[in-house]
Amino acid sequence: MTLRQTYLKNLQQRLDVQAVLVLNDSDMLVPFREGIFYFVVVNEPQADGKIRRMLFQEQVIIEQQISTWQLEKGAICGLDERLAGMLQRAEIVWDKEHYMKQMKLRLASLSSSLQKKHICKEYSQILRFFHETKEFLQQGMMLDAHHSAIQTIHYLARLIVYEAGDHPQPALWTQVKQIDPSIYKLYEELSFNAEALEKRIELLVLAIEFWIASRTKESVRYLVELMETKSGPWRLEELMNHPMIQEAEIEIPLVIDKMLQRLLIQEIVCKDGEKGDRETGFILMG
Repeated sequence: MTLRQTYLKNLQQRLDVQAVLVLNDSDMLVPFREGIFYFVVVNEPQADGKIRRMLFQEQVIIEQQISTWQLEKGAICGLDERLAGMLQRAEIVWDKEHYMKQMKLRLASLSSSLQKKHICKEYSQILRFFHETKEFLQQGMMLDAHHSAIQTIHYLARLIVYEAGDHPQPALWTQVKQIDPSIYKLYEELSFNAEALEKRIELLVLAIEFWIASRTKESVRYLVELMETKSGPWRLEELMNHPMIQEAEIEIPLVIDKMLQRLLIQEIVCKDGEKGDRETGFILMG
């Protein structure tokens, strides 16, 4: 009996084990370069993240446990991106009732609500790094501006992938080249153009500025649909502390500023303070 057969037999005798997967040792996502990496799917919520390094018949085995509860939640709300990528690339070597085969299909699909959430999150990151790029550019800090520009277009690439109904892959730019060659070209120009670095960044800023102005409404649908659940104004603190926003990790102040600029929302006074200060809130336009 081979090492794999013996190891699997031991796992199959456990009542809590639902499936076993193995990740090819040459895969770029493998977190360890020595040993065989196994995912063990179990029916115990407390098992999430538990990882063991073992010697089994003188062979190093890395075993990471993940619960069916985490997978079910991930299929609805989204799974950690790296973990999702590893699971999709891993080979199923044992699967009780075809659970993991079906789960892989569910994790690979992108529901409308999940797509909107990811797009809004990536859009907020684009705004963050785009503002940094312009600020560093104005101050003459070219290397810092270049770093922020790289981050800006990285998040733009991710957003483009989500818009296409897919998940970002480790080879992101190979993926984007197939989906939107114009965005790929922007990255290529920033990286390899013979122009001076400052000029390359300035050209990217112009292109991104136009893209942001033209795509705000489509990119903030997740936030708009949340704001539609309430008839009155939303205070900034209220939005920032909302569970749906915190879970999505959206940079709310930046998105709100852009929505105000594009006349998607209106700022109104919602509370008068005791010392003459007035707290404002936001309502949807139209």
